[in-house]
Order: sequence, then structure tokens, then C-alpha cells
Amino acid sequence: MIINNWYAASFADELTDPPKLVRMLGCDFALFRTEDGAAACLSNICCHRGGSLAHGQRVGNCIQCPYHGWQYAADGFVQQIPPLGDAVAIPRRARVDSYPVQEKYGLLWVFLGDMNEQERPVLSDSLSVYGDTENWRMCRLQREWNVNWVRLNENLVDTAHLYLVHSFGKHLPSKMNIFPVEVTEWGGHILQTFRPPDPKDSMAIDEVEQQPDERQESHVELTYDLIGILHKNSQQMASGYNQIIWDVCTPIDAYHTRHFSLHFRNFNKSPEHDEGMVKALRYGLDEDAAVVEHVRPRLTPARQNMDLFVATDDAELSYRRKVDEVGRRLGRIDVHRMDELVRDQALVIPSPARAEGGNWGHASVPLLDS
Repeated sequence: MIINNWYAASFADELTDPPKLVRMLGCDFALFRTEDGAAACLSNICCHRGGSLAHGQRVGNCIQCPYHGWQYAADGFVQQIPPLGDAVAIPRRARVDSYPVQEKYGLLWVFLGDMNEQERPVLSDSLSVYGDTENWRMCRLQREWNVNWVRLNENLVDTAHLYLVHSFGKHLPSKMNIFPVEVTEWGGHILQTFRPPDPKDSMAIDEVEQQPDERQESHVELTYDLIGILHKNSQQMASGYNQIIWDVCTPIDAYHTRHFSLHFRNFNKSPEHDEGMVKALRYGLDEDAAVVEHVRPRLTPARQNMDLFVATDDAELSYRRKVDEVGRRLGRIDVHRMDELVRDQALVIPSPARAEGGNWGHASVPLLDS
């Protein structure tokens, strides 16, 4: 798992007054909103006796630990220790890690790492259709996968499985064309063309309002970005309708992934079609899960030559190589060592404040050498 990256923690409108517990990169975090509505993210473990801050409540601009009432501001510093009274001098060590938060595309993104603001990678502006309600209808979904995040994302860029795994791909031939991968700074880009299916095979969702008399090739553009763990599937279909599937995959831990998905369509834009669209999307994801959740080993092999890659695996291989490159650049958690250490100690993702030094109660997660 990669640190010093932006991760989607929650849909923004799902964070209201009660704090929210979110697990990312094998650690727990407390999300809450201050009195003015600003979102904040703290390490969930109280520095006093290990209480869960997310199971407490907001008090003014602070989140209060439910165990002894210690109150933490958005910057992670304790503001009040009720059992000691108001006159006590609060120890400098009475703090937890606080992480930068931004709201974008209806999601709350948390920067998990200790890079300063000038060095941090930036989330891409890859979703210009967001908010364009005149031309696009958006629906969304969220699910959790019993699969490692790299395994899941390799599945999202894999097109060799479509004809066999997915009902919507049954019209595709088993022998596929090889599409080149353009590697970018933080990800990759693939442009594909497909022959159109027979109209009777093309509607896995509510029937589309219009079908043209002549059908040409369909164009599918796949883009993945390791900053934010994004995947964009833009489809310009021969049928005359377009859709964009925009996926965000946040590692819950090394073996589980939280998946946020936004879907945009330029057809059947009235709300009554949303349920059918979401149902079709979930059905396709269930088809993927039936396969990818049983892939072994659960983590990607330590060396690439431990898998047999062929020409149709170029996209997946490029993704795996990019994960390794970006991980070495930003920092990688040693998940095997972490599994050992968490048995008897609290571990946290290092926050930007840690780069300034100081005395911290909880240790940082172990990292791999670059």
C-alpha cells in the first residue's frame, strides 16, 4: 500500500454531525465536521488510553473521545481534558495525527502521508462532466471487495476477460485485438475499438430511447491514475449513446478494498432509469467479484516473473509496473511487518506534522526501503 497519496474516504454528503469511522491502509480514522462544516480527519486512536474517537461526538469544533472526554481539535491537538479541569496545562504530547482533507467530485479525499503541501501529488481534473446535469445523468454506488486493491485495479483495465466473465461481453470474440498502452507520469492510457453487438444483445439495462439504423465501431478509452487510485472508462458507443464509468479504489487494508463508482450517461436521463442502471452496474461487478476475489495469492507476487504474462496482459502489466514505480517514489507500507506489529501496539500513518519532529505517542507504520 502506498502512502503520501490522496484516498477517497467517504461520499461527502454522508458525513454529517456524527463522526464517522473509516478504515484505510490498515489504519482507523475519525472523520468529522467542525461547526462551520469543514471536514477533518484524525487518527482514530486516542493518545490517552486508546479510545475510538469516531465513536465519540462532536463538541463545538472538537471531537470528544467517548472514554474520558478528551477533546481534539481538527489539527489533532487536545484542547480540553475534563477530568483534570480547565486550569491544567495540557501536555504537548497530547495530540494525534491530523490529515489534510479536500472535497472533490462529491467525495472526501484524505492525504495519508507526511509530505509537505508543496511536494504532494495533485488529484487530476479528469472528470469534466461532473456537475453537467444538462448533458449527463449521474448515479453512484459503493461496495467493498474481499480483494487487494492492485488485484482489483488490474481487473478494471483487463479486457481479455470480458467475453467470458461478463454477460454484456458475450458478443465479443475470445480472440481479442491488442491495444497499446501509453504510460503517463502517474498512470496509463489505452484507446480501444470494438465492433458493435447485435442490437438485441446490447441492452442489459432499460431499453435505450433511440437506436440508429446504422452502427459503426464503438470506442472505449481507459485511463488509470495512481494518484487517488482512479480508473476512468469512457465509452462512445456505436449505438449513439455514451457513458463514463469513473471508479475510485481505496485500500481498506492489504486484503480488502472500498470502491466508489460514479456513472454518467447521456441517454435515458430521467431519474426513473437510475435504479435499472445501478442494478446493471452491480450485476457486472458481481460477475467480476465471483472471479477476482478467488485469485491467489491474495497479494500480487513479489516478482513479476512469478506470473505468466502474455500479449493480452499489457495493460495489467503496465499497471503493476506503475504501482511499483509510484510506490518507490512516494513510500510503501511493509504490510507483512505491519501484520506482526499491530498485535500489541497502535500504528498510524505518519501525518505532515510528523515531518516537523516532536514526541508522538503512537508509532508510524513500517515502510519498505525504496
